Amino acid sequence: MGKRSKNFKELYPNPVPITLSTDAYGINLPDIIPHNPISWLIFGLRYLQIQAKSIPSNVVRVDFEDDVFKVLDPTDMNRLWSHGFFGKGSLSRSDPNWADRTSARLGLDDDTQQGRNASEEITKQRREERKRFKLERAKVQNLELKQRQGALNEDEEVELNDLRETLNNLKKIVPARKAISTTSNSLREEDEVLLIEGLDNLEYLQLQAVESFYLKFALGAIDIFEQNESLSSLELFKKCNSIDSKFMLNYVVYHHFRSLGWCARSGIKFGCDMLLYKRGPPFSHAEFGILIIPTKQEFINWIDVSSVARVVGGVKKNLVLCYVDEPIEDIELSEVSDIASLLKLYKVTEILYRRWTPSKSRD
Repeated sequence: MGKRSKNFKELYPNPVPITLSTDAYGINLPDIIPHNPISWLIFGLRYLQIQAKSIPSNVVRVDFEDDVFKVLDPTDMNRLWSHGFFGKGSLSRSDPNWADRTSARLGLDDDTQQGRNASEEITKQRREERKRFKLERAKVQNLELKQRQGALNEDEEVELNDLRETLNNLKKIVPARKAISTTSNSLREEDEVLLIEGLDNLEYLQLQAVESFYLKFALGAIDIFEQNESLSSLELFKKCNSIDSKFMLNYVVYHHFRSLGWCARSGIKFGCDMLLYKRGPPFSHAEFGILIIPTKQEFINWIDVSSVARVVGGVKKNLVLCYVDEPIEDIELSEVSDIASLLKLYKVTEILYRRWTPSKSRD
């Protein structure tokens, strides 16, 4: 367990995709001993060394297409996932590992080159057999058509019988090849294109609107482009509000918990708004499910709340009701010019919801 934890710490070193100057340049600031002037001098020299260098920047490109935030570069996808667990692979359950899984399954890795060559030979043979099968089947169909029309001579009738026998033999060979290939190499017919033409990464990392805005506005870790034009934080804010009417409430809660060090991710799987992880999905399961309730909402359906609580409780998580105090006066979000000032008008209050069960609550 300790070795596994150590590997996870190496794979996921930072909670956010920001490169510190101390990490980029290998210059660490030493501890200061108050009564030792030399420690102050060393600290000052190291600090000046860092200040003299440019601030490291590894900004990730995000494309905004059809109301979806996409990260297409594999390096950028890995960076956002391994530094804070942002986004979800479009062809994966969580981290974008479709290319690695497919490469390993088809034997396309360098370590399995021999298996790849064997797979290619089997694929080539199967293609030739199918091609021959289709040619023979076409001949049989033409002769059968002439037979129905009564225009078949004796030589063609003999040829038809021979072709039918050949076709039956080919029908037995093709499934046998398929079974051997599937058993020994775990290949499927649709994998042949990948084996012949090479593996292209068809996956992208999809970000939620709240994740995209947090990375852009709060961290400055990404640049978002729409039709190759960069979007400012204010432009992005207005677009997010246009595609999601609850964006402001969701972002206030998301920013709140991210600022407190929690890893917040979508909770749609369990019927809530968000899930909170202490560090991230690889380390442990989510501890809390978040249900966002705006204070301006006049009516709360407690049957719905109880239903969510039962689902969340059934998977060993605690439900947290997040009441969001909104500004007293209605604000037109499309006309906002100062996002930081707007966020100060909101307040988040958490209440832990637990079902009372008599059998577990007796003295």
